[in-house]
Amino acid sequence: MIITAVATTHPPDSWTERYLALLGVSGGAPSLDQLTALVRSHVLTVPFENVTALLRRHAHPSGLVPRPDPASLLSSWETRSGGGLCFEVAMMFERLLSALGYRARLVAGQISLPFGHQAIVVELGGGRYLVDIGNGAPIFTPQRLDDGPTEVHHAGLSYRFRAGEEADVLFQERMIDGAWTAYCRYTLRPAAVADLDEGYQHHHTPNASWVTGSLTMVRSTEEAVYSLRDATLTRHTAAGKSIEALTDETSYRAVVSDVFRLPGLRIADALAVRAAFAKLGADVTTAR
Repeated sequence: MIITAVATTHPPDSWTERYLALLGVSGGAPSLDQLTALVRSHVLTVPFENVTALLRRHAHPSGLVPRPDPASLLSSWETRSGGGLCFEVAMMFERLLSALGYRARLVAGQISLPFGHQAIVVELGGGRYLVDIGNGAPIFTPQRLDDGPTEVHHAGLSYRFRAGEEADVLFQERMIDGAWTAYCRYTLRPAAVADLDEGYQHHHTPNASWVTGSLTMVRSTEEAVYSLRDATLTRHTAAGKSIEALTDETSYRAVVSDVFRLPGLRIADALAVRAAFAKLGADVTTAR
């Protein structure tokens, strides 16, 4: 039986030092300035992508999928052969923050399914901050909780965080067609490992969610946000957005290397896996 619980052991100093070197941020005592620098660099450095998850499911075609290994994930980031989704980057970043002396905990969110999203709450200087670096958005700063709504604007995209009527509930909204639209509901209490595992395993069930039901990548830069959804590449800037269609494996390879800066990503394998999952879904539908 595969154990998927999040590891709670303190990481080796060498892992922490490599992680900081990747982000280009020095260590030191916990502070809001350092936390903000870490968050900003992480969003700019590690692209959002589900290729790694597609290949993980393919490598474990039945039963439970193992939790990502922190050492392997860090190596893939260093070699530009992978990025991650919420359950990868939140686990990694919470581990880093804890090693640096921050009071950090994983929390669950709901976007399309219960426990399907993961973020981090950090207690610092008498305040609480939401750190959500795994939602494919250019949210470069920790969001202070308990101080009313906060807004984030970048490259023509807008996000808002506001408290819910229930205690320890936070909502993320996105500006769509001129109106704030609900996107994610966070439960700010510490997440149970069993709940996080439920969402993680659900996402790895073929065609049960977008994680295995699409090919998705996002990279945020200082000036733009690049979003790949299946065969459509969208570039968001303050001046507007442009759209490009990818037509073959060669165009995917070029975009993954040049736009997303992941030359080592196994995009050809992921395209084949995604096609196999799509066929599996079609066969199940036909059988019904």
